[in-house]
Amino acid sequence: MKAFIVADILETFGLDWRSMLFYLGNFVLLVGVLIGVLYKPVKNMLKNKRKSLDDTFAENQKLKDESEKAKAEYEKLSEDMKLESARIAAEVAKSAEARAEAVIVDAQEQAKAIVDAAKKDAASQKEQLRTEYRESVNRLSVQIAQKVLEREVTEKDNSVLIEQALSDWEAAD
Repeated sequence: MKAFIVADILETFGLDWRSMLFYLGNFVLLVGVLIGVLYKPVKNMLKNKRKSLDDTFAENQKLKDESEKAKAEYEKLSEDMKLESARIAAEVAKSAEARAEAVIVDAQEQAKAIVDAAKKDAASQKEQLRTEYRESVNRLSVQIAQKVLEREVTEKDNSVLIEQALSDWEAAD
């Protein structure tokens, strides 16, 4: 009965079993052609696209690894430069300190030389004043002695008297 119902439906549409077989064969042939013409190229295209994406991903990963390596090298160089900068700064500070000490020592030596020169100058002036004082005292005493004795006192007599008076005077100091 089912066969009868199917036969009635097929007759209603004007189809028989041969037509159905023909249509079925055409359908299978069409599906085969479509698979050969469309499916395989699309599949190959998707496979190539997948390979391209995998290659791109691998290249990106490689670049990421290289950039991380470069970043690590940069950080190491940066740290090394900081250490070198600190070392140079310490060296410059040490050099400046040594230079400052050298300037201080030089200034102290100059000050000592100035003081020594001033002492020598003072001693020279003292000796010069002493000499002038002796000469003045000598002349004055000669004049006084001449007036007191009213005779002429020689320079030799005067020198002996002056030296004796000055020696007594210096001994009293």
